[in-house]
Amino acid sequence: MIKILGISGSPRHGATEYAVQEALRAAKETVTEIETEYWSVRGKKIGPCVHCDACIRNKTMCIIKDDLQELESKILEADAFIIGSPVYDMNITAQLTAIFNRLRPIYLVHAGKLQNKVGAAITTGGTRYGGQEMAKLPIINFYLMHEMLVTGGLGGCYIGGTIWSKDAKDQGAEEDTVGMDTIKRLGKGVAEAVMVSKHGLEAWNSQKETLGLIADDKSPLRDH
Repeated sequence: MIKILGISGSPRHGATEYAVQEALRAAKETVTEIETEYWSVRGKKIGPCVHCDACIRNKTMCIIKDDLQELESKILEADAFIIGSPVYDMNITAQLTAIFNRLRPIYLVHAGKLQNKVGAAITTGGTRYGGQEMAKLPIINFYLMHEMLVTGGLGGCYIGGTIWSKDAKDQGAEEDTVGMDTIKRLGKGVAEAVMVSKHGLEAWNSQKETLGLIADDKSPLRDH
């Protein structure tokens, strides 16, 4: 089974939670082979990176013990990600920033594990032009840093799903019909992209020996 993990970076119930779950629903409706899982920062204890560099010195995941450990295994198991955040000062939330910062040592501990997996971004804002596109960039940069494949969605979503909630939480998101169209097309786009990525990688792995190619730790063709 192929798994898409949806993550809400919002500390409360509202538009972001609703949008991420709707994107997951659209993905699952597009491809029956897909399994989805939802995880939220709401109610979680997630401390910031303190730049102690213990992860670098010891080649381990973050030594701070809190609710981030719950997410680490989910990240490693998933084949694709839909990550959403409300706009906070033209950026993502502090909780989501902490997650990205503290997942930094994945490249040391689980080298190549996220390579060629699929990622997509959703942002929600209380005003029409409230920084939604700006806030997508940290999410997209996280994907690129881990050598993932980024999709913006199908048919004009460009860089992801965008919601204008008018500060009315999930009801505001639902009433933004234009925005919800991007959310649903994003989910469908992720579903298609992860199928291509997952099955394409399996086909490539089966061909490597025939072609006389051997992937090593420095190769762009590392296995998951």
